[in-house]
Amino acid sequence: MAENEILDVGNHRRYRRWRQALADATADPASVAGCLTEEFLTILRNRLRRKPLYLVLKACEQDRNVLQDAIINFKDRHMAKLVEKACAITRSKIPLVVASTIAELLVDGLVDRANKYAFKHDHNASGDRHAALEHAAAARLEACKPQIVGVLAASLRGEPIRRVRGAPKEKVSAQALNSLSLSPREFGEKRMNKPHNGV
Repeated sequence: MAENEILDVGNHRRYRRWRQALADATADPASVAGCLTEEFLTILRNRLRRKPLYLVLKACEQDRNVLQDAIINFKDRHMAKLVEKACAITRSKIPLVVASTIAELLVDGLVDRANKYAFKHDHNASGDRHAALEHAAAARLEACKPQIVGVLAASLRGEPIRRVRGAPKEKVSAQALNSLSLSPREFGEKRMNKPHNGV
């Protein structure tokens, strides 16, 4: 099992939409970055649903041998080592603090890997387009960092990671639909044409 599955942008089972968008010369950098970010969040959630990071964070509070055993026994060693690294950098075991540093490491790594993949496989793109793609990816991931931190912090606390569902469509009442179907002019015309009593 690869240790960098979350960041493996070249894996044939992951980041398909992003690679398709990248190969489309007409796709603007913002839309390409959007695909990268959305797929990254989906992959991250799926990984953390099966492998809660609190097991590694808890081991960080104990001696070195316990921590190493936790990392070895953790299926995603790349994520386990990121928890260890973030704890060492921050000197903290607070989930939100550790999650913020892990998010920075993941985002930096993803932008770097995506940029290298683009240079290697998109030979027809100009230097300006490569720079625009890199900038767009970094900006989009930075904007989504609070969401990334939230998912990581929840996993570090041992909370369940749920799938993101689309926002439910707002229900419109029959009365609202009726009022929306009549413009003010039409409504006024109907009142004017209404027969008066006694005529």
